[in-house]
Amino acid sequence: MKFQAYIKRRGKWRQYLKTVDQLGVPYVLEVGQLDTSRSPITVAVEFEEPTPEALVLPPVGLNELEWYIFLADALDVKRLVLPPPPTMEEIEAFYNKAVEYGIEINWTYGVPPMARIKDVETVARILRPTAARIVYDPVKARGTKEIYTTVIALSGYIREIYLSNRRGERGPRLPPFDPIGRINYVELLQALQLIQWEGRATIRQAPQFLNELELQLRVGSEVLETARSAGVSKKVQRRVSAIFDELLSQ
Repeated sequence: MKFQAYIKRRGKWRQYLKTVDQLGVPYVLEVGQLDTSRSPITVAVEFEEPTPEALVLPPVGLNELEWYIFLADALDVKRLVLPPPPTMEEIEAFYNKAVEYGIEINWTYGVPPMARIKDVETVARILRPTAARIVYDPVKARGTKEIYTTVIALSGYIREIYLSNRRGERGPRLPPFDPIGRINYVELLQALQLIQWEGRATIRQAPQFLNELELQLRVGSEVLETARSAGVSKKVQRRVSAIFDELLSQ
């Protein structure tokens, strides 16, 4: 598992990028709405280095997707993250278009028609497993059990997990290891280590917590190192085992 940062290309995003660059951390970039009437090569010149690991796109049609693929190619980015289109036929068309240019598509999980575990499994079965790769955002889950069930059931499809926290249903994205957050990421990272998940864990927090980024990365690394050297807690082992038993019984 590797850590990276999430940056939105708006406001003081260059300040965030400077901090990320100084820390030597990979990052993904949410590009927002771009003017697709312009040349993607011209737009690429306006982006800052270092190159992001992935571009996070708004909802787009197939023609717009091709423009963003050309942008990604100009930036030497090999992965795009975006909400899935509404039909299986469109999902297949998007996937095939990206593959044609050597780009990987990751769908935002939780958005119809990729809103449930069985939706992802359906895409994998009808198309192919690589067409069902997703990005998971635990802060949108309804509870701890849903988070654990999702990461265990879909561990083979989840390429990236956003790490952020909240006090309740609304409010800014808090740093993941904030003690007032409702998600216990120490235990969740232990669980991911236990099931040997090998994706990327992305620190996604509100811009006002920029000065927390280094601490959050350090805490996350320490949690994983402790899990590797001393093992995970009995509580986490029991929870993971119970979820496996439940999934196998279905």
